[in-house]
Amino acid sequence: MITFLGTGLLGSGFVRSALKRGEKVNTWNRTIDKAAPLGREGATVFPLITDAVKGAVRVHLVLSDDEAVEAVVKEVLPGLAKDAVIIDHTSTSVKGAATRTQNLSALGVIYQHCPVFMSPQNALESSGVMLISGEEVRYTGLRPVLEAMTGKLVYFGEDPGRAAAIK
Repeated sequence: MITFLGTGLLGSGFVRSALKRGEKVNTWNRTIDKAAPLGREGATVFPLITDAVKGAVRVHLVLSDDEAVEAVVKEVLPGLAKDAVIIDHTSTSVKGAATRTQNLSALGVIYQHCPVFMSPQNALESSGVMLISGEEVRYTGLRPVLEAMTGKLVYFGEDPGRAAAIK
């Protein structure tokens, strides 16, 4: 099971695409009315963020900025499964992506920044471009699930802030 936190236009497209692939999807949004239509399409909508991440193997963030990512990550940490991976599609700062990677790693949490060049339609159709940088072994492990979400996945090397810099 996977979770999407942030179900605006892009996040909703990702959720619908995952449902089409047959994935079990939990969702949460600060404004639950934005997530409600996804419940009618097969996603499980949670009013509490901690409930939405329980048992998820991947937690995808599709938020507005560094501040929103920091707030959401802080909220989900207590409910995050031990081996869960946080995959952040938010357009954030280089410093934010690199610092989060380092700080969460120190806590034993895997955080992977993967910003995108996509419209909501691209997210729905699994097309567009997704960027990734950081540990090569993590990239290799995540590659199959990320490639299913995009038309093109581009790896920019070991520097965890590089994908954010390109975006």
